[in-house]
Amino acid sequence: MASCSQPPPDNSPDPCAVLSTECPYCSQPGPKETCTNAAVTGDDVQCTVALDDPGVVADCVVPDGGGDATLEGGAEASMLPMCNTTQALPEAGCSCAPPCATTCPTGGCDITCPAGGICAPSCDGGHCTIHCESGATCDATCNGGDCIFTCAAGSTCNNTCAAGGCAFQCADDSVCNDMCPPAPRCTGP
Repeated sequence: MASCSQPPPDNSPDPCAVLSTECPYCSQPGPKETCTNAAVTGDDVQCTVALDDPGVVADCVVPDGGGDATLEGGAEASMLPMCNTTQALPEAGCSCAPPCATTCPTGGCDITCPAGGICAPSCDGGHCTIHCESGATCDATCNGGDCIFTCAAGSTCNNTCAAGGCAFQCADDSVCNDMCPPAPRCTGP
């Protein structure tokens, strides 16, 4: 009787979720278009190709955190449009005005908690990106899994990834108390 072994589970972060965090930082039109078009498809293969594209790698650089992080065109992250007070839409990133308990039931949202804010967004559909700016306190929940949590220097993050597969990006000089189930594993500190 032959026994079959299953390959180990893929615990790497979702390439499209990773890519969606990089696209707002593109400064040139070509790499920005490549990045955005791949991220919108939600196709892991297209997102991986874009993540490996030398133009995207060189141009779409996410800063290492801190309150000085800026998006394309030099706009500060807190200058994003305001999220709906109860429900965020996945079409575009938005800033979550404190006190904030925004939800993203369909997933794929990009939510920023501005400096000094106290925010508790939730992502039921998964594949969200939650940014916690310097000086903010974020208590975000990702029930759908495969979310990316960025915690800038000087911020406090108490994020929970209920379904696993999330990426926690905790900058130096930030406080991160992130929780993830044992499987699928999360990445980051």
